[in-house]
Amino acid sequence: MSKPKILIVGCGAVGLAQGYHLSAAADITYLVRPGRSPAFQPPKKLYDYKTDALHTFDNYRLIESTSEVANEDFYFVFDTLDGHTARSEGGRKTLEAVGALIRDHTATFVVYDAIGLDMGEYYSTTMGISKDRLILAASMLAHQPTKTISVPPKANTGLIAQADLLFAHVYDNRALLVINSQPKLTKKVVSLYEKLPTMRAKVMPGFLDSSGMMMLAMLQLVAWNVDGYHPLPEFQRNKELWSLMIKAQKEILTLPRYGWTGWLISFVLGPWATAKIMAGPAEDALPLPYHEFNAFHHGAKVAKQDVQVLEHLVAEGDRVGHKVEALREVCKRGGEALKKVV
Repeated sequence: MSKPKILIVGCGAVGLAQGYHLSAAADITYLVRPGRSPAFQPPKKLYDYKTDALHTFDNYRLIESTSEVANEDFYFVFDTLDGHTARSEGGRKTLEAVGALIRDHTATFVVYDAIGLDMGEYYSTTMGISKDRLILAASMLAHQPTKTISVPPKANTGLIAQADLLFAHVYDNRALLVINSQPKLTKKVVSLYEKLPTMRAKVMPGFLDSSGMMMLAMLQLVAWNVDGYHPLPEFQRNKELWSLMIKAQKEILTLPRYGWTGWLISFVLGPWATAKIMAGPAEDALPLPYHEFNAFHHGAKVAKQDVQVLEHLVAEGDRVGHKVEALREVCKRGGEALKKVV
């Protein structure tokens, strides 16, 4: 029996990490920008923080246009564009092309990890497919080689020096966190990951998206960036900024769009609960230093996405007459921090 085919949009950190693991159970094709294929030619070497091992990934193909696979059927498309890039002119054109490719292949669905207000609606409209063919997910941590992320004390530096990509899975052996807003699609994603030798997908409650909790993650990352991405305990000691972030969380959760669920969560999610939620990934990422990863990734590579999310939330608050002063201040400071890296 032939393997299912997966089309991954983008061959960056998320794309390579997911594609490597999925290649054990599927045929992987990467769609990259015109002229970029030479940079992504196999083989690629991937370093696993958890096992201190180096893996070779060479069983994939590259395309620069959807016309190259016009007559093929894909099990799903994994879109790795961040929210800001997805809404850019180039991102929009890419999504339109992929939408045209799969529109009439009604069994094909799209896994995306772009975060943003009404992102599902944007993908649906831009790609010309129904929302029930879209599902949000979050990838394991992955990054390109950089001197700004410390090498773990017990790591084999010789292996790290050879790596084209470094990754750390989360929640024990989870390569992907699937937001269960579309149970039928969730089942299809999970069933494929269950065929992998070691990695699995973890199902997360659908309300994480509908209640505004995903937006809180962006707020926390922007505020942490304003603090300079110091270790989490140091960020918590920045009382003024930490308190401002907690107030901004409540403002987001009580936006009318999030209804009673967001309102109820706003009473539970105070300083203590927020600290516990943020500490979980930091502990789980070890030996990868989570604050340094975030400084590299959310402090630079996808910083525009994170700030854009807050800008849209502020605009939403203003539009509906909802007080968002703490959120506005965090957004302002996040924008100022962004100017230092662009």
